[in-house]
Amino acid sequence: MVMLKLKESLELLKKYGIPVVETLVASNEEEVLKAAEKIGYPVVVKPNVSEHKSEIGVFLDVKSDEELLKCYKNLGGEVVVQKMIRGFEIFLGAKEDKFFGKYVALGCGGVLVELFEDVSFRVLPLRRRDVLEMVEETKLSKVARGFRSYKLDVESLVEVVLRFSELIEKENVKEADVNPLIANENGVFAVDARIIL
Repeated sequence: MVMLKLKESLELLKKYGIPVVETLVASNEEEVLKAAEKIGYPVVVKPNVSEHKSEIGVFLDVKSDEELLKCYKNLGGEVVVQKMIRGFEIFLGAKEDKFFGKYVALGCGGVLVELFEDVSFRVLPLRRRDVLEMVEETKLSKVARGFRSYKLDVESLVEVVLRFSELIEKENVKEADVNPLIANENGVFAVDARIIL
């Protein structure tokens, strides 16, 4: 088993045409500052590891060099710097079952995904109709129809899920999750991912 680091996981998603938020890797203070300058504040800083980042530390909405260096000192080692984007958080995952084979999970995401258990499942291969049914089976359907100020372009989400399912079928993926995908008025973007080959 190979557990890909965050940047490697995001690169694999990009290879399959899944939109990924701008992400740069940095290993020291100078590189962190250069990455933030290139991307533009506000940024997100998180460790470039294969584990769930929320358990180690994620710094959101970092707005200055001074704040950025404090965050980096807390994390140390190799980090990723990302453009801070806002929107509705979606969970997209996949696993391999010894009876059913590979399957995909879709639902509301973020740190509380396990608590809410608002997730729909389908065995691969997926068709467009399957993804639309998955949206309808979760609270994503309410967001798609207009929930508060959140925007969810269902067609963009369907395309991302179909491309993700293609990745799961073609690559030797044992387990994967993209949490969160951020949906906003500009589309659907992966900001965090964990892929095990």
